[in-house]
Amino acid sequence: MKQTRLQVDKILITLLREQLNTPFSTTSIRDQYSLQIPEAQRPSRNELRKHIYKELLRLESAKMIERYEGSTGRGCKFIFRPEPSGFELEAKPSPYETSDTQVDAPMGVETQRALQEELSQRRIELVASIGEAEEYQRLYNKYPALRDAVKQQYLESRERSTKLLGQLRAVESVITKIGLPS
Repeated sequence: MKQTRLQVDKILITLLREQLNTPFSTTSIRDQYSLQIPEAQRPSRNELRKHIYKELLRLESAKMIERYEGSTGRGCKFIFRPEPSGFELEAKPSPYETSDTQVDAPMGVETQRALQEELSQRRIELVASIGEAEEYQRLYNKYPALRDAVKQQYLESRERSTKLLGQLRAVESVITKIGLPS
């Protein structure tokens, strides 16, 4: 008898094999599954429950799992029994995992130091730019005759301050995301 390959989410396969011959609910598997996904890629609980339930129904139709004691409806329990049924499980990647290995790569000391340096540099540039804009405004207020000469420089300095603030926030966001003290 030829085995048909059934592609199933690899995280789910692993969890089901751990549950071998033990009743489980969609909710309990969902919670365990959720812990296997990095928090940044974790979908909503409802979306994850729907994904798992769809996979479980496919496995049920292939007779790889069955409803425990005939339970149905909300909170029903399943039991995984990978007896030969003409299907062979083949792991497919989870739709919630990213293949980007750089996200999980450990942060090098040089990278951490460089990020902290970037943050310090952006702070210095921002303070200088704000100071420059304030000085143009002070000169403008003190010497109204300089209005035309100072106005364009004042506006450019304010625009530069806004850009620097955006850059500063971006660097702070990256540092926060990787868990470095800012």
